[in-house]
Amino acid sequence: MIRFLTCIFCILAGMAMATPPRATFSDDRILAATQSHLYVLRDITDNLGSHFHALHDQHLIEISLETGEATGYWPLRRIGINHLETDDFLFPGTITERDGETNGMMEILREVGAEPLVPSPWEVEDFALVDGALMKGEVQVLTPFAIRAAGRAQLAILRAEYPPFESEEDYSREDRIDFYDLYAEGDWDCRLGSVGQALSRAKDRVRLIPLHCEDYNLSGLWSFHAIIIEQLEN
Repeated sequence: MIRFLTCIFCILAGMAMATPPRATFSDDRILAATQSHLYVLRDITDNLGSHFHALHDQHLIEISLETGEATGYWPLRRIGINHLETDDFLFPGTITERDGETNGMMEILREVGAEPLVPSPWEVEDFALVDGALMKGEVQVLTPFAIRAAGRAQLAILRAEYPPFESEEDYSREDRIDFYDLYAEGDWDCRLGSVGQALSRAKDRVRLIPLHCEDYNLSGLWSFHAIIIEQLEN
């Protein structure tokens, strides 16, 4: 059973609980596309191993429709959140703008010539997750390992912005939790999102299938899109 609510509860639990583990959350929303690239708005939350302090940033991410790999990113906003004001656990907390380059999203989309997209809930109806694999009807289109590889290809571009540890060499292999390591210990628990997208091109149709995954060590919850290219019949 997928434990998304359990994961979120662990991060947002009350003051009396012990210091939580470091965890990151990532949510991708489809914005626009060209014939060669997809553009998504990625929300990142990093709890910094604290009940009371966190980072909450937004990035525009460029993803190749041919390879499924993220090929560029532009920070849009970098903020710090503090939930400790007058000893109250407040939502929302107080906001601090953090240092670092930021960009204007609409200016970038205009510059690359991307067309705005509206996600379609019916684009995921033909797909299902069965034993960790992505299926279209009776046909397996992505193995569990291929799903993991697709996630890494799209998410690893921000790894340097949110490193899992300050000093990774201080951790042994079995103690490391690293979403970007395809061979790290532990399995993923995934579910399908409810809204996808289909892009029609001259010779094929690109299906963008939303996936939301976490690992069993509860180190984070991440979303990305499986890119399925379907050749059109002549």
